[in-house]
Amino acid sequence: MSERVLERIVSAGLNGIKKAELKKTFGKNCDYILQNLVDAEQIFVEKKGVAYFVWTRDNYISYLSQNDPKCKIVLNMAMGKSRSVAKGNEYANNIGDRANKIPQQNVAGQESDFKAEFDKRLTESSTSIGWAPFSDIRKKICDSKKISPENFYSMAAELVERHKERYEVSSGGQEGIIMRGLVHGYVRNI
Repeated sequence: MSERVLERIVSAGLNGIKKAELKKTFGKNCDYILQNLVDAEQIFVEKKGVAYFVWTRDNYISYLSQNDPKCKIVLNMAMGKSRSVAKGNEYANNIGDRANKIPQQNVAGQESDFKAEFDKRLTESSTSIGWAPFSDIRKKICDSKKISPENFYSMAAELVERHKERYEVSSGGQEGIIMRGLVHGYVRNI
């Protein structure tokens, strides 16, 4: 029944429908149905003169924007502000996208530089069975690239994690990367 009441309100359009007319058509349950629709924010009830009128939410806003000069001004101001905010957000997003691309390019370049240097130093430091202590690689890279040991181990851990198919690590040693709670002080190419 509430669907039929709502359909009747919708069909009334921008002028709305008198609450008394709805009561005549739908009977005593109409007040209960109308209250549920108001609670669900599907309709709006307003007193005009001595009668109560009922609108759907969209029709009520349209009605007010056409008939109430104060509402018309407020809506125009709000729409202008929302357009300005939307343009500002679009501009900010474009700037943010361009700004994000620059660091990503720099990070990708730094990673490939670090990987090339790491591979070179790994080959130089490897024993006859291929293992190299992280400490030897760290010393050479930190000296040539002027980076801190903490930065080296952070980048090394990320490199090994990203390229699991290329590197194998072994636990032991005094220093290295921490994986699964253990210090892995040796690395080799697979």
